[in-house]
Amino acid sequence: MNFITKVRVKLGWYFLRKDLSRFRRDLRASNLSDARDIGILFSMGSEADYDRVSRFANELNLVGKKVQIIGYFQFNKLPPYYAQKLSYDLILPKDLDFFMRPKADFVKKFISCEFDMLIDLSTRDEFPLHYIASLSSAKFKLGQTSGEPGMPYDLMIDSGEQMDGDTLIRQMVHYTSAFKIS
Repeated sequence: MNFITKVRVKLGWYFLRKDLSRFRRDLRASNLSDARDIGILFSMGSEADYDRVSRFANELNLVGKKVQIIGYFQFNKLPPYYAQKLSYDLILPKDLDFFMRPKADFVKKFISCEFDMLIDLSTRDEFPLHYIASLSSAKFKLGQTSGEPGMPYDLMIDSGEQMDGDTLIRQMVHYTSAFKIS
């Protein structure tokens, strides 16, 4: 990350903390079998990332879950494999303001949606996705811990090191299926 991008992200964190000081949501733990509406965030670095999330979303759809997905791609030009499928909303650098906050209308709708569960599958620290996860009105948020303070998740998966996407999905399914909500 170059110097200017680091400054932009630092300013983005400042404004995010300011927004979070006024933010309130209805926290309600949910396991995967009880959740009906699920939001998924992911970082699309390759076609494998896209396919992994597509398979996971299809599995959720097959058991009656309503799934909305937002991905983050770090380049302005869409990759050919995405252009052929166009299944999910995708944030590109042109969709970010100066402070690296997503400004697209679909992001505002996603943030305001009260998902039963929000699953952040990003394995890298991507500020635009962290911004969405932090301000999301989802009732229960899951993600991988990075050891950084201020993680927005209610349930964090910690392996001591970064997990690949498939392992992270398996761990989240395992842990969210394991506990009972009364």
